[in-house]
Parts: sequence; C-alpha cells; structure tokens
Amino acid sequence: MSPYSRFVVDGFDADALLGVVRDTRFEQRLLASGHFRACVQRLVFPEFSLDSGAYTLPIFASGSFSQGMVALALAVTCEQPMWANGRWIAQGQVMVFAEDSELNVRPSPGGWQWAVMLIPREVLQRESVRRLGRELRLPRTGWYSRAAAPRDARNLREGVFAVLQEAAESQGVVLPDQLREQAHTLLGVFIDAVGAADGGPERRGLGSGTERRRDAIVRQAEAYLKSQLESPYDSRALSRYLGVGERQLERLFRDAYGHGPCHWHQLARLNLARSALRHAKGRGGVTEIATRYGFAHLGRFSVMYRDVFGESPRDTLRT
Repeated sequence: MSPYSRFVVDGFDADALLGVVRDTRFEQRLLASGHFRACVQRLVFPEFSLDSGAYTLPIFASGSFSQGMVALALAVTCEQPMWANGRWIAQGQVMVFAEDSELNVRPSPGGWQWAVMLIPREVLQRESVRRLGRELRLPRTGWYSRAAAPRDARNLREGVFAVLQEAAESQGVVLPDQLREQAHTLLGVFIDAVGAADGGPERRGLGSGTERRRDAIVRQAEAYLKSQLESPYDSRALSRYLGVGERQLERLFRDAYGHGPCHWHQLARLNLARSALRHAKGRGGVTEIATRYGFAHLGRFSVMYRDVFGESPRDTLRT
C-alpha cells in the first residue's frame, strides 16, 4: 500500500469530506456561493500521519481529533486569519491539540490550504529531545496556539509543501530512504515551529475567558438553530433563549462564520437539503425534501440552492 494518497472533491459533498483527517469525522458545511473544489492529500508514515486539504471556498468544519494522538495543525495558506475555537489564527501559526480535542474552524474567503499532523505524544516528545534536547510543552487537555518566529513559520509551510509535492510526483512509488527523509523533514519543521513558540505562559483550553464565553454562546446558538431547522428563523426567540441581545449575536456569528445567524440558519437548511438530495435514491423528490427543511416556495429554494452549490436541486438528485 502506498503511503501517499490523493483525491479530489469536485462540487461540495459533505459526506466525502467527513474523513479528511485520518481516523476522524469532521462535519463540514459550505459557507459561500460558487463552485467548490477540494484536493485532499494524505501521507502515512510508520509513526504518524499528515493530512492536507486545499479548498476553493470557505467551509465551517467541526469535529474532534483522534484519541491517543496529539494534533499539530496550521493554515498552510489563507488570505486572512482563520477563526478557530473562538480565536483568530494567522497563516503559518501552529496549533497544538491534546488528544481527542475539539476543533471548530472557519477560514476567511479565498483559497485555503490546511495541514494536520497526528502523532502519539511519546513519539513527538522522543523526537523533540533528539532535535532540541528537551521535551515540548504540550497541553494535557484542550489546545493552544502561538505565533512562531517568521523563519520557523516559513520553514514549516515550505516543508509541508515540499514533502507533499515530492510525494505526489513519486506517484505512489516511494523508496524506504525517501520515506524516512520525508518523515524527518516534517518532524523537524513541526518541532522547530512548536519549540520556538512554547516558551511563553501556557494558554489552556480556549484561551481567555472572553474567548470561552463567546465560543460557548455560538455553540449554544448553533444547537438551538439546529433544533429549529424546519421553522422560519426567529431572531427574538433565539435572543430570548440565550439571554443575549440580537446585535451581540449578530456580531458573534459574523466573527465565527462571516455572516449573521439568519444566514447561518438558511445555509444549514440548504446543506441538509443537499445531503438529503444526494441520498434520496428515489425515496424523495425535490419538493418533498425542500418542504422537509422549511422551504415553502420551491422556486426560491431552487434559486438559493443553485446560488450556493452551483447546480440545481434536480441536478443533485439525478447524480
């Protein structure tokens, strides 16, 4: 079996993107209109793995990393800082997650490439001692992020690019020495970036109390809105349920998603309708599925659907 694999998702397909990080399930939801395309690559080494995805449109991804594995993640490229667990993360800034930690992430509009290394804690610390002469300060729970020095951030991004490009060019034929060299390169650039940034005060969990409160409100609002997907959006009811003003909710959602809760509610329904259309297999038509998710006017539903996904609901149903 080749250590390198690659697949392309042409047109948004949440089911195809569920397992883009090895041994995990990240639910993904499209957040912008246009034609979506993703190129996903994976390298599996004897002691760790690297996953990377390049997306043409912003999505919202939510899930947890593998049990028993530390996750080292970064935005390899992004035009603006991305939103992750209530915090803004710049390109090249490494995020360190303890085992089984949760990540909710939204990139800024424009092209986006991410990378995630999953590695056992003892392997990472063993290699860190060899390279740096000391162990890294890794969180026992939750996660932290710190900006690496520009040189380390650049080396990290360039190292990930170089290894993925070499693996792709080999077309699955990788010699043992070549595989060891790729593993050495990736471990080196990740350890250097984490080690150069872990000397300050450790930030646990979601960081500041303000960040935790903001993230908790958004999560509670999401849960409420998911329970109301068959009903029209009601800003007053949402505000009363959370005990938070409508304007504050609007600001929090725009930070987290780039749009307000009303648009979030509409996009969530459209994403669910797309999944239902893909899995209908003759058990439901466009009208029945649109009505199921609260779209009373079929013409408007079709227009909104095409605007977001670049095809009509009937086209999705036929595929």
